[in-house]
Amino acid sequence: MSATTNHRDYLEAAKLWETDQISKSLRSERRAWIVAGFAGAIALMSVTAVALLTPLKTVEPFVVKVDHNTGESDVVTLLNQKTVGYNEVIDKYFLARYVNYREEFSDSTAFPNYQAVSVMSSQSVGSAYYNEIKPDNAKSPVRVYGKSGMVDVTVNSVVFMGTGVAQVRFTRRERMRDDDQWTETHWIATVSYSYVNPPTVEKARLVNPVGFRVTEYRLDPETVK
Repeated sequence: MSATTNHRDYLEAAKLWETDQISKSLRSERRAWIVAGFAGAIALMSVTAVALLTPLKTVEPFVVKVDHNTGESDVVTLLNQKTVGYNEVIDKYFLARYVNYREEFSDSTAFPNYQAVSVMSSQSVGSAYYNEIKPDNAKSPVRVYGKSGMVDVTVNSVVFMGTGVAQVRFTRRERMRDDDQWTETHWIATVSYSYVNPPTVEKARLVNPVGFRVTEYRLDPETVK
């Protein structure tokens, strides 16, 4: 074999090696671009997801009012604030009215209050309430307070515990018959409620036009320092 042939074979081998190296480099560069593009797409999707979630995270300041005498707290809100919806205001109104109808007492308002509680209560709650106030019950307000006694109720706050459940905190001031002294106590009424078809009787609709209905009612004394 001549020197010329060896030289030509060497050049051919060198060209093949160089071509192979270039091909490998191009394939490696192509893979790098594919990986970079995939990573860029993931980063873009992540940024887009964070941008879409940002409006869902909001900070809503509120003011808590604390009574220094009783220790009771309440959230102060305005009707024009977005944090208070129209339905919530309606719920609070009827919850407060129901507690007033049910817990206050005077000889002149006893029967109208009984009618209002009956219209706003389920059958089971209304029956239990009637058993409490009927005259042959020794603890009935009619027998305890008579014609001259009185119970005055002031609702302090309404706090929602979940859908259809709320706690109504109120102050109860009572004066026994033939007594000028008032006694003050604090209570919590836990009320479960819903809305049903409004009453069909006109007189009942004047008291409960939206079909507010109390399905459970529990009363507990509130311990106040």
